[in-house]
Amino acid sequence: MLIWITDNLITIVTIAILLGLVFLAVLSLLRDKKSGKGSCGGKCSSCTLAGECHTVQKTAAPKRKIGLTKTVLSIDGMMCGMCESHVNDAIRNAFDIKSVGSSHAKGETVILSESPLDEIKLHEVISATGYRLLDISSRSF
Repeated sequence: MLIWITDNLITIVTIAILLGLVFLAVLSLLRDKKSGKGSCGGKCSSCTLAGECHTVQKTAAPKRKIGLTKTVLSIDGMMCGMCESHVNDAIRNAFDIKSVGSSHAKGETVILSESPLDEIKLHEVISATGYRLLDISSRSF
């Protein structure tokens, strides 16, 4: 028996390593499944199993916050993500807001605040960043 083990030691070690890797892969899949992540991404419409492998979780519509003002700025001159950050930081520093997000591709910045923002001050803040404010639209919801 000892001779057989020594003759096949490389094979035994290789099998042990492969079993360890399979165990780690299965463990990772189980952790992902527990945390709600699927290995397929959950796009069952194009899957041949069509949802039989897992249940698709339906997400509830986000709750709308009442009493907020959404201000959309059209801004000329943003070319990249750093431009977006520059505008976002300037707005955060100048106004008391809930959130701000910019898109250089759309050329716009969306701001959520508890009250309407001063349009003159918005022009001043955006001009100070080196970009040009083209339009402002606000609505409460």
